Amino acid sequence: MVVNLYDVKKCARTWLHNFNRPDIVLVNRSVRRAIIVDITIPHDDNLVKAEKDKVSKYLDLAHEITAMWIVESTVDVPIIVSVNGLLAKSFDQHLKKLSLGCWIKGRIQKAVVLETARIVRRFLTLEP
Repeated sequence: MVVNLYDVKKCARTWLHNFNRPDIVLVNRSVRRAIIVDITIPHDDNLVKAEKDKVSKYLDLAHEITAMWIVESTVDVPIIVSVNGLLAKSFDQHLKKLSLGCWIKGRIQKAVVLETARIVRRFLTLEP
């Protein structure tokens, strides 16, 4: 399976006017499918809202990619992990769209929690 990972900053020149740029765009030429991946780390209260926003945000872009890169389908995959490591209920489904196993959930949560702790530690050690 050959999958092209496009640098969104270089290939998104036509989208800059109408869309925000996603974090990752994967194109699998053998099955003619594109995947838009956008990663967000919201607060715990905004977990569901952030997921809905990401799905609706890139709907027009998905249609544009389908036409521009001549692929059969474009799928939007939001990766949403809260600052405390909480996951949305649909997180497993999104991992399946990326052909990733559930083993990566713990690593993603660990990375987010460690980064949150680092930010808080830096803030608390500031001297006035």
